[in-house]
Amino acid sequence: METTVSDICVFMNEYASLTYAEKWDNPGLLLGHVEAPVHKIMVALDLMPEVAEQAIEEEVDLIITHHPYYFHLPSSLAVTDTKMEVMYELIKHDIAVYAAHTNLDAARGGVNDVLADRLGLNDVTEIPRKDCPEQGLARIGVLGEPMELKDFAAYVRDQLGAAHVTFAGGEEPVFKVAVVGGSGADFMDDAMAAGADTLVTGDVKYHVAQKALNMGLNLVDGTHQLTELPVIAHLEDVLTA
Repeated sequence: METTVSDICVFMNEYASLTYAEKWDNPGLLLGHVEAPVHKIMVALDLMPEVAEQAIEEEVDLIITHHPYYFHLPSSLAVTDTKMEVMYELIKHDIAVYAAHTNLDAARGGVNDVLADRLGLNDVTEIPRKDCPEQGLARIGVLGEPMELKDFAAYVRDQLGAAHVTFAGGEEPVFKVAVVGGSGADFMDDAMAAGADTLVTGDVKYHVAQKALNMGLNLVDGTHQLTELPVIAHLEDVLTA
């Protein structure tokens, strides 16, 4: 039997259940015929025009992205911008689009487990989440040995392949680290409650950093993109297997 779009949707929901997604999110199948055959899959962080162009050139049947192409569906299908132009090109080439976003952040073996592994954290556990008690999203673990904050920030930079990272904190050494790939400053209180001395995430704003300093929590901003990017290669391996 041929593998279909529907088969991949079932597999992805087993791997990263849609029930794990935040209420504001829009994961799942966003474009395509559910019974269309799938022979080639492309995995990407975002569905950018160049990603769509490559998918067309490579005769891909399905694109799986981390970020949904639309968080809020447009009220019109008229081609009035680049995003809709991309959609029309994908439709013309029978390419389906699936997104696994905050459900993949939370899933076992998803964004935050992969990030924790990339940073060498041990004894990694989930941080409970009120809105989804059956599956936490953030992760927390410990380093092999304590590090000074500036040294840990440099370590994060190197592990993520960043040109630089920004960080804020005090003089306390880094040992118990929480991670939230992407934009995870909203999890600062949960990280503190779980006993973290440091949170690694992205998109940290000035006043958020000030709040963290007042809380006594170290922050390392590894950027939205680079804290999520490691899951893409991992997802490729999972789909290949």
